[in-house]
Amino acid sequence: MWLGYVAAQMIFPENLFLKVGVPALLAFFPQTAFYSIQNDVLSPLCFGAAFICLARWLRADAPGVWLGTATGLALAATYLTKISNLPLLAVSGAVVLFKISRLAKAGKLRAAFPALAALALCASLPIGGWLAWTKCHFGDFTGTTAKIQFLGWTHKSFGEWWQHPIFTPHGLWTFVSGLMATFWQGEFLWHRQPLAAPVVDMVYAISSVGFVGVAVVALLSRSTSAPGPQRQALGFGFVSFLAAVAFLGFLSIIYDFQDCFYPSRAHPYFTSGRLMLGALIPFLLLYLYGLDRALCRVKNRWVRPLVLAGMICSC
Repeated sequence: MWLGYVAAQMIFPENLFLKVGVPALLAFFPQTAFYSIQNDVLSPLCFGAAFICLARWLRADAPGVWLGTATGLALAATYLTKISNLPLLAVSGAVVLFKISRLAKAGKLRAAFPALAALALCASLPIGGWLAWTKCHFGDFTGTTAKIQFLGWTHKSFGEWWQHPIFTPHGLWTFVSGLMATFWQGEFLWHRQPLAAPVVDMVYAISSVGFVGVAVVALLSRSTSAPGPQRQALGFGFVSFLAAVAFLGFLSIIYDFQDCFYPSRAHPYFTSGRLMLGALIPFLLLYLYGLDRALCRVKNRWVRPLVLAGMICSC
């Protein structure tokens, strides 16, 4: 909640609805992973901190050593928490490269070198040590080969990838809606049936696609008066969230799941929203920003708080 407030305060300093709405929605977020003991609960904390640090990188004229150190440690913690956070690190690396190019054009790269060196060391040393340990003990750098063999999955040929139903409109919506449903409500089962209402799942899926879409359109629109740093931070958040979704989609198409219960040949989709919880804070920033833009023509100041209260009650 505190990280969500800090991110919203930094990106929307004059928008009280968003500054209050992000931590409020986080407080009542119905994801069941937050009510169980596993490492998924740490992903929003680690990448939430990394997201704030990188957003500060985008704003800073010449980042300091402490910012570089904090960013590197947050990125290392993000990876060490869950390997499914790897796409978030890839996007973060692209953001750092973007900042380096901007610093080089401004002639400030030398002044930022200590911060860049601190970031690189603090991120690479823990991650490199973990990769070496995993390679030594499991024979591969990620440790996933043994798990895949235990589950009985096999790799598809490249030509077989394109036969996956995700490349059809129905299959794509099945993947996206299922992923958004578990991203919001989790994956607790009772007698192999999800403890979630299908109607509520559909509301979450449609509102997620709708409000994030509105946010992206608003960011791309020239008529939107959003300042540059706000556009950059929200753009970074959107690409992070999209990369997490694309990563699970990629995993869905490259494996033949054989007789596995989930994913399966009958339902070959990775729709475990908990695997992309690292992108939770960026997602909620986009989600509520899209809601705010969708209601921008409504002059009554109580409409937004009432809508937010209704969402919280539904959680």
